[in-house]
Amino acid sequence: MKKLFAAVGLALISLTGFAQSEIYPQHFDLEEINITAGPLKEAQDLNIRTLLEYDADRLLTPFVRQSGLGATTDKASRYYQWEQKHPNHANWGSGDFRLDGHVGGHYLTAMALAYASCHDTATRQQILERIQYMIPILEDCQNAWDANTAGMYGFLGGQPCNDAWTELAGGQIPNFWATHSAVPLYCEHKILAGLRDLVLYCDGDVADRAKAMFRKLCDFHLGLIAKLTDQQLQGFLDTEHGGVNETLADAYRLLGDEKYLAAAKRYSHNTMVDNMQTYNRSFLTGKHANTQVPKYIGFIRIAQEEGTSTTNRYRVAAKNFWKDVAENRTVCIGGNSMYEHFISENDGVQYVNVADGPESCNSNNMLKLSEDLFDDTHDSRYADFYEGTMYNHMLSTIDPETGGYVYFTPLRPQSYRIYSKVNQDMWCCVGTGMENHVKYGHFTYTHTDNTLFVNLFTPSTLDADDYALTQETQFPDEQGTKLTLRKGGNFTLAIRKPSWVAEGYAILVNGAKTDYVLDHGYATIERSWKKGDVVEVALPMTIRYETCPNLPDYIAFKRGPILLAARTSEVGVDLPHEYALGERMGHSPDSYAPKKPLASMPMLIGERSEVLQRIDQDLNLDVKRTDDGAANYTWQSLQLAPYYSLHHSRVSVYFYQATYEKYQQSTWAQAEAEQKKLDDRTIDRINMGLQQEEAGAVTYS
Repeated sequence: MKKLFAAVGLALISLTGFAQSEIYPQHFDLEEINITAGPLKEAQDLNIRTLLEYDADRLLTPFVRQSGLGATTDKASRYYQWEQKHPNHANWGSGDFRLDGHVGGHYLTAMALAYASCHDTATRQQILERIQYMIPILEDCQNAWDANTAGMYGFLGGQPCNDAWTELAGGQIPNFWATHSAVPLYCEHKILAGLRDLVLYCDGDVADRAKAMFRKLCDFHLGLIAKLTDQQLQGFLDTEHGGVNETLADAYRLLGDEKYLAAAKRYSHNTMVDNMQTYNRSFLTGKHANTQVPKYIGFIRIAQEEGTSTTNRYRVAAKNFWKDVAENRTVCIGGNSMYEHFISENDGVQYVNVADGPESCNSNNMLKLSEDLFDDTHDSRYADFYEGTMYNHMLSTIDPETGGYVYFTPLRPQSYRIYSKVNQDMWCCVGTGMENHVKYGHFTYTHTDNTLFVNLFTPSTLDADDYALTQETQFPDEQGTKLTLRKGGNFTLAIRKPSWVAEGYAILVNGAKTDYVLDHGYATIERSWKKGDVVEVALPMTIRYETCPNLPDYIAFKRGPILLAARTSEVGVDLPHEYALGERMGHSPDSYAPKKPLASMPMLIGERSEVLQRIDQDLNLDVKRTDDGAANYTWQSLQLAPYYSLHHSRVSVYFYQATYEKYQQSTWAQAEAEQKKLDDRTIDRINMGLQQEEAGAVTYS
């Protein structure tokens, strides 16, 4: 397990092994799981190739600039005229709303995950060399502050606000806006997480040096708030600050010092803890969604470090938050929110009116939260959510041709996605996008002391000290999977029985149907397993429909866990601005992707009870209309396919479905016409009352 490649330009000073199990004791080392085929494998390989296309020097520029190293006049220094040679990325690194350095932190995480998950020796070596190139530069940037006594010791960051950090360390809340550093702690969290993940997913000298840097940066953040009162700090936390509390809880586990757990609690936003002590369906409404999700990841990590008490206030808050988001605010792709915010139950029409649909970062973080909660409970609800969001949202957010990433996934009928370009677009969802597709193995299998959980059905191998198996399947095209054990032993095999599975779920061991005990949605079989035992699982699927949250006249179709959607245009036709051009809001379909009128969309007019009969065995969806009001209606039939496979065209995921009588009485078509008139004469707008737009002065044009 502890493989070590020869370092390039670094002395190997220890044999530190992988540390994933220190934070995630129920997860296997990512290198022990190999995704061997299928759409997840294709996305992972493409993402690794894309990561290697990024210019590491430009990602490092914010750190070099803020350390002062780039100001050297020594022409012999590697940092001489660094910024001129390696220009800072202007997209999200200039203007009045800057997030310099955040993608650099994400990139460290992504490269660490890629190193652990890649099983091609030559490519893995390339990844390692890229990491090894970056570490000494980051060390130099951090060490530049070693003599500082004004609170900057240990600092590593890219936001243009050094004086503001010093002021904060002195006990005053500074005006970060004066430096255009809108969410400085958010950016710092990405760097903390990047260093932590180099420790977790790498080994040897890389892990050792990253651990030393991680410790120093954690200590910087402890000093940053040491002179603040709790009241001051809680006010400061009432903005987007990522999951600083999570990384400090992880520091407690990795570094073994209680001060980091105490700091994790101080960095926890108490309003979000207190108001989720009981299940609350209204508290989150109007809040910026991805500001909140990382906080709750931190809460559950604090609870896990404090013990197993089910009444721990942090654990209670995390569970109630997940329940509200997953059960009330999650749409057919498994994502949540509109224009980055949790919307009111009374405003469900926004799901189809607005093209700025669920944000990729939200789903990235909801998957992390789901993993942590599953580890707490082994409840299949979390695994079911994970599977649906992974396939229907995460997998759909990478361009299969260029490896570009998607920020907003539009749910509005006949919309299309906008993709990022390498070394040009530096959105937050580019950062999480880098990570998403190199961690598909992270939750495929987990374990407790004597139980092996099979959480996801994907072709893969597991090679660990106590367990080894091969999973063969063409899931989701195949309605089943086969597990061949390559190590025996006395243990319980727990195979998820998905909530979507149809009648006929069964398990065969060596060809014989086998009884199982259902425990929290897992079929468990306890026996003495032998090498070569074959376990076959029947996973029958049916096609069903789901209604849009708080908008029941719109439905989406699923087969098993997979969202089915339909192209409504030819590939590559009528897609202005499909690739962003480096604009601050270039990721926004609502701003840059022309919308089709809702009145022109394919509809399913008729009885709800008969709607599934409109899909034949070849997944053709009958969208013909025979009512008198359909004179200009031309839709006849659409081909349904997995949403994650549909790119570079307009797509419909939700379909209007109502009786003709109800359609006649509806006002949505008239409202659409009035909205179009307003849009035509609107020069610019800002959505009042939304944290991200008011805070960032973000405009849509």
